[in-house]
Amino acid sequence: MPTITATYVDTFAAQYGVPNGTFGSIRMQVCCKPSRRVVKDVGKFPLVLFSPGLGGSRLLYNVLAESLASAGYAVATMDHTFETLVVEYPDGSFTPGLNASYWDPSIPGRLESLLGVRVEDGRFVLSQLGRKDVVQKLAPGSACGFNTSRVAFYGHSFGGATAISALMNDTRFIGAINMDGTLYGNQTDVKKPALLFGRAEPSPHNRTNDASWEGVWKHLKGWRRELGLKNSEHLTFGDVPLLLKLSRLPIPVKPIIGSLDGERSFKIITTYIEAFMDYVLKGRKSELFSGPSEKFPEIVVG
Repeated sequence: MPTITATYVDTFAAQYGVPNGTFGSIRMQVCCKPSRRVVKDVGKFPLVLFSPGLGGSRLLYNVLAESLASAGYAVATMDHTFETLVVEYPDGSFTPGLNASYWDPSIPGRLESLLGVRVEDGRFVLSQLGRKDVVQKLAPGSACGFNTSRVAFYGHSFGGATAISALMNDTRFIGAINMDGTLYGNQTDVKKPALLFGRAEPSPHNRTNDASWEGVWKHLKGWRRELGLKNSEHLTFGDVPLLLKLSRLPIPVKPIIGSLDGERSFKIITTYIEAFMDYVLKGRKSELFSGPSEKFPEIVVG
């Protein structure tokens, strides 16, 4: 994690007892050694977009994204400038986010307006990734842009709301996952795959206690599923539980990440995300969505 971003995240995490410098000390090891072989046709990799939680950094979901990328997907994670804690650029400059009070959900229309901005961010990123000149800066030697005509979108919390809204408002998005996010904005009927991935007992979040989920559910006219993860909390759906498990820090954070083991929750979440993407972008059906799984008894299929 870049230095300035790590400082902002450390400051935020301190309220939960996370020692200063924790996120700055974390290093991510990729799954393979750098290759001299240039991939010219990046368009052969199915493209997936990711949006983080309200005010959150995309870098707190890096390991989730890497796991999906290792399955043969091109994963583009987004920060949302002025909303994210801080956005740090390659040249060392940065843009801090506005005060969190600006995104007060009690202000009528505020989050709906922000949702529209986020969806436009996603559209812009998608348009840029389809350009050869832009992609060549990201992947030197590439001979084309990504295929942006069939893209999946997933997100956590407000990022999940962003993914569902984008699915309903842009034909290029052909499938979306909402991970534990309350949904906002105007909904329209859509015949595209959608997954609402929430929480099961003892702290459930699903259609029975979130009217926004039930409201969206009736507009999902294609393949749709609702999942609940037992013993999870809102921040289970990201890298934090795994990072804290690996750090071995004795931090009392169960109220925000749940009691489920960090490595186990990571395995479950990444497996179901990959299975959904395989269905949407590769046409591979999975029995995981048909009902209870012996391998993953922590999942409740709704």
